[in-house]
Amino acid sequence: MNKKIKVILKDQKDKNQQDKIVSVTRGYAFNYLIPQNIAEIATPGKLKHLNMLKQKQNQKIQINQDKAKVTLKHFNTIHKINIKKKHGSKMQIFGQINEKEVLKKIFEHTGYKLNKKQIDIPNIKTVGKYQVKIQLLDSVETNLSLNIIPEITEHNI
Repeated sequence: MNKKIKVILKDQKDKNQQDKIVSVTRGYAFNYLIPQNIAEIATPGKLKHLNMLKQKQNQKIQINQDKAKVTLKHFNTIHKINIKKKHGSKMQIFGQINEKEVLKKIFEHTGYKLNKKQIDIPNIKTVGKYQVKIQLLDSVETNLSLNIIPEITEHNI
């Protein structure tokens, strides 16, 4: 009488993770999992719906990967970005380079808007060359050269 049934476990912590189909005993399913709203019975309609959602998510992932590859080609055409900053006597710039300035320059050159979480900028306080890491997706990333150029003013001459 130890008959097992299939249930769909609902993952309540992370909505991005797919629901899992497992076989459990009837008593465990009907006495604990279903009343606690942790699982639901895997009917053919629910399994079909779950498969459809997985296919949609796979299509969306494929579209995002294709867009990231096209964007990566555009970033590879740009080899460097130049930013002019005022500087002091020891070539230290006033203020600090932040993500907004770099994102603005990238948008001017490529036309692509990025999120500031996609960019990894080192701590920049002096004039010089730096590498900026841009992560388009988890698996697609590129490096971009960032040149901080001293802005010429009458005081510097």
